Amino acid sequence: MLDEFQRVEDWELLAQFAQAYRSLSDTLMDQITLHRSQAMVLCKLFVQDGMTQSEIAQQLSIQGATVTDMLQRMEESGLVTRRRDLEDNRLVRVYLTDSGREKERFIMEQFLKLESAVFAGFDEKERRLLRQLLNRTLDNMDRKR
Repeated sequence: MLDEFQRVEDWELLAQFAQAYRSLSDTLMDQITLHRSQAMVLCKLFVQDGMTQSEIAQQLSIQGATVTDMLQRMEESGLVTRRRDLEDNRLVRVYLTDSGREKERFIMEQFLKLESAVFAGFDEKERRLLRQLLNRTLDNMDRKR
């Protein structure tokens, strides 16, 4: 059983990891003049173009209003376009523009740098275990929301 000191140590370690990962991600995204969350949206759309705003919000675990504001800025920058669904006029679908597709290539380059830095010295077995543990941790946190 964990004592109080170990619990605080775990909390601090997770907080340090989250902050360091976010900081490194932000640094790499700054090099291509994108905010981290905008890069995540572009990557989601690259895989599944035409997602609805609510699907984007759900997959990225962010509020709908936040997505709306972010998409407005991204549309003004020429990265995405929003259009009403032809079959269901209540839905607004989001599509990458040519500029958005081009930006995604730069995002991937930065992501590979991030991955290389974060997983240096890890073998596949260690990465698989870490992935399992992080997924279980995220599931635990999702149940507490």
